[in-house]
Amino acid sequence: MMNQLVVLLNLIGLLVLDTLFLADVRITQDLPASLAPGSEVRVTVEVEKGDLSGFAKLQLDLPPGLSATAIETKGASFTYADGKAKFIWMSLPSSPSFRITYTLAAAADASGSATIAGRLSYIEDNERRTYEIPTAVVDLGPSAAISESDPVVGEELVSAAGAAPILEETEDEAIEETVDGGTAAATAAPPSDDTPQSGSDVTASRTITAITEEEMLVEVVVKKGSLRGFGKLQETIPAGFSALEKESEDAIFTSQDRIVKFVWLNLPAKDELRIVYKLRGIGQPAGSYEVSGSFGYLQNDETRQEPVGVSTFKIGPDALMVFEEMANDDASMNSMDVQDVDMQVAGDDEQTEEEPVAQAPPPPAKGIDRIPAPETGVNFKVQITAAHREVGADYFRERHRYSGDFGIERHEGWIKYVTGKFPDYRAARDQREAFVRAGHRFPGPFVTAYDQGRRITVQEALMISNQQWVP
Repeated sequence: MMNQLVVLLNLIGLLVLDTLFLADVRITQDLPASLAPGSEVRVTVEVEKGDLSGFAKLQLDLPPGLSATAIETKGASFTYADGKAKFIWMSLPSSPSFRITYTLAAAADASGSATIAGRLSYIEDNERRTYEIPTAVVDLGPSAAISESDPVVGEELVSAAGAAPILEETEDEAIEETVDGGTAAATAAPPSDDTPQSGSDVTASRTITAITEEEMLVEVVVKKGSLRGFGKLQETIPAGFSALEKESEDAIFTSQDRIVKFVWLNLPAKDELRIVYKLRGIGQPAGSYEVSGSFGYLQNDETRQEPVGVSTFKIGPDALMVFEEMANDDASMNSMDVQDVDMQVAGDDEQTEEEPVAQAPPPPAKGIDRIPAPETGVNFKVQITAAHREVGADYFRERHRYSGDFGIERHEGWIKYVTGKFPDYRAARDQREAFVRAGHRFPGPFVTAYDQGRRITVQEALMISNQQWVP
């Protein structure tokens, strides 16, 4: 008898703990007890969610003869198909409670008793949980009769309170179930914008940059064109590593075990997406590691995959050896080691801070082949190209439509063309981006760094000057 009492107390304790740790959700909606055929009524749903946030889906299951049209969604995308009305939030409203409204319409030939059920699915602690809404019955005609076993429904609110959240499948299964394999996501917003376009040329690429010996910034660029609807970037990271979201392009971010996911129920309208996350290998042995992944999307209701490929990186003392200078500089130099001068060079002289977009009048040829004077402190420049031959300002005006200053450095057997002199890394980065936007088609450009006039890696310069790397 005592053992049974102990078991009963333990069960009660577990139920109390579940109540304490699960989100406090309560939903009511003012469904009518009856609805005449061919008529419609406005229904208000009140959602009390507390501090619950993030992805959620409210689904109402309507029987034949009833249909729903959204009025106020509080930021949710709404779809109605095959008797299912769905309100989908990428992120729930911030207020503890909110109301949504919809029109419930009865067909002209509707009759009998219509049973309506529903549920709220949401993500909590990386798990999908579901709050079941008790069924309600609406009388659609004279012949309809509610049995004693049916839920009690009156003219007042039909309460959905008291249903306990149910632990279900994982976050990704919840999202992919939400879009019914993707079909609903493709129509979740206005068809003119959100229907996946046929013939979209989707590509994806990845860049990994060391910021410390144990931390990397991973940048994935997805060129998707006009593609809309459901999309998912999934990356597989090495065992023992963790991932932190930096830039998600409004995706739902999750990281569990070795899988990193960015999920869109409706892809942003921009043609190109830039996703960035920090990869940490704290305590992992020095050596080489790999990241792989793919971008999945829907096109003409078919699931497609675009591989991002496999990227190799290092952690430990060697990680900084392949930072921005080694990764970009050597690749640019080797690709231009040919005899044709048009393929061999692409550079300019030291850019002044007063001319960040390099649109100054053409400088005289005199003094172009000078080597920069000794410098003090930490500085950053932008290298635009490297070659084995020297050229003058005329070459850059004609080939690259560039009339700004440039400097020449002789480094490791190469003639390197640099511009600018910036104490801050961010300013040099901005100059690099300005060159790209200007369309000069330089083989770079990329940022280089100097300490007391000696060329060092960007990472070393950032550490010496106590600056932060920015993408």
